[in-house]
Amino acid sequence: MDRLTGTTSLLPLTLNDEQVAGRPLTIPALKAWTADTTPYHFSAQTRIILDGRMTSQLYATASVFVDDLLALTELRPAITIGGTLQPGDIFLTLETGDTTSQPEGYVLEITPILTIRAQTATGIFYGTRTVLQLLKHNLVIPGGTASDWPAYPERSLMVDMGRKHFSVEWLEQHIRELAYLKYNYFHFHLSDNYGFRLESERHPEIVSPQHYTKAEIRSLIELAHKYHITVVPEIDMPGHMDTILAAHPELQLTGLGGKRRGGDIDLAKEESYQLMRDILEEYIPLFPSPFWHIGADEYIMQDDYERYPQLLAFAREHYGPDAVIKDTYLGFVNWANEIVKAHGKITRAWNDGLHGGSAVKLADDIIYEHWYRSGLDPQAIVDRNLYIMNSNADYLYYVLGNDNWRARPDGIYESFELHVFHGPLAIEAFHPRNLGAKLHVWCDNPVLETEEEVARGIAAPLRSLAQKSWGSLPLATSYADFAGIIARIGHAPGVTSPQPVSEQTSVLHQAESALAETELV
Repeated sequence: MDRLTGTTSLLPLTLNDEQVAGRPLTIPALKAWTADTTPYHFSAQTRIILDGRMTSQLYATASVFVDDLLALTELRPAITIGGTLQPGDIFLTLETGDTTSQPEGYVLEITPILTIRAQTATGIFYGTRTVLQLLKHNLVIPGGTASDWPAYPERSLMVDMGRKHFSVEWLEQHIRELAYLKYNYFHFHLSDNYGFRLESERHPEIVSPQHYTKAEIRSLIELAHKYHITVVPEIDMPGHMDTILAAHPELQLTGLGGKRRGGDIDLAKEESYQLMRDILEEYIPLFPSPFWHIGADEYIMQDDYERYPQLLAFAREHYGPDAVIKDTYLGFVNWANEIVKAHGKITRAWNDGLHGGSAVKLADDIIYEHWYRSGLDPQAIVDRNLYIMNSNADYLYYVLGNDNWRARPDGIYESFELHVFHGPLAIEAFHPRNLGAKLHVWCDNPVLETEEEVARGIAAPLRSLAQKSWGSLPLATSYADFAGIIARIGHAPGVTSPQPVSEQTSVLHQAESALAETELV
């Protein structure tokens, strides 16, 4: 079993045509389906029955399910431990049988009694998401048996909260939306050139006026945990530190002639490492995630290196006479990685700078988030037994107000493949070192869209990527047809639909318009 993904294999099982024909409408589509003639009826008499042998593992998931059922149907089923099952009941149980080898997989049996079986509480939770989508259609669900599991262990959304402050309510709603679509990671990009968004006891001088208190972050993490979402934090270093360095201008990287790089910290100064260590040591314990994202992207351009002779002097002092300037940067990545590992976590970083150098060998336990064709090719990354995340900027970047970087939902649905990275550069499909894919919201110009417009803009791309990341045979061959399924599934229970910002008539906006106009119970 893989220590990071918790799976024995990412390869999907082979299914015959009968197992995928006639599947109910869900996003993502079910992996396998066998129809039956006896339907299930949800009603005011419905109870959630927990297998009495595993109440402690199932109760929290059952409670979230009941809350969502109330938001969807205005009915709150009682949670019951054990007892005799009756028509209309929903039975939750953990089993190690034929619920697939995946820890997130489940089996859904729809008869007059609805049963969800899984190996883990997470599998049960995803089964409840499917039930919510089926009840969105009708309180009577056609009979049958579904077997369902993801092809990739990570399905993620990143939001650039550093450049644009998103309200806590917006983040809460998107935790529910992500879970509804069976995403399991939410990447918080918490610092960038326009803001540092976390309350700080150690360095209050770096904190932006609009920021999140630690209590708010803990509350978001708690909600995410209930919805089986892992929050992955990122504080970008050693570049994109404009807000931090505005309070510490003496640490800005200064080149020949005295020109400063406002967002790049001077890695030749010991004081720089002390500041960065302070920040890491304050915030890493705040997040229970097994991961910490150090950023590490876009730190001075290669052709600018000669303007900063202090970086070369630092490299040769610390790494030997054959060291080059890039070794100073790679040494920083290894230094930050050791701090992260000391907290029992795994380091993630953007791929663009993780290459080159002469005297420094980059650590072999960092996850490469591959957004741009730079440095090691994806094949070289997995050949080194490293993990990789597909962050393909051509398909998965939603940049506010930028039509060239728009994360088009039709492009994701019809053309994007999780094993094809920016370039395009491909690796083997379902490679065990390919963790999955992530949609990115970048706020380079934060005033170009309100958070409501962002919610509207990413709704359809999120659904297209949910289908791709799950890896099931799609229910619709074209995005135009998939847009109808998007409208049918709607938003997660309790999520307020963003209002339309303008009249849109193109095929690309069909799903966005339908989502915005869907009436939620």
